[in-house]
Amino acid sequence: MNKYEEVITSTSGMIYMIINRYFKGYDKEDLYQVGVIGVIKAYNNYKKDHNTKFSTYAYTYIYGEIRSEEHTSE
Repeated sequence: MNKYEEVITSTSGMIYMIINRYFKGYDKEDLYQVGVIGVIKAYNNYKKDHNTKFSTYAYTYIYGEIRSEEHTSE
């Protein structure tokens, strides 16, 4: 198991929640893969001394990455 697998697994539900809430009408599996990129970016930039839970920190990365993909695919 690499260092990303656990965090991707634990945020999988949040990725789908963001997709279902904000990005209806797009291919969910494609957006999920983009959301995973957001999780990896969040993981690489997260500092444990932030006064924020990782899930809160990752949310903005996931949403932003998917939003960016949505704009480039239009």
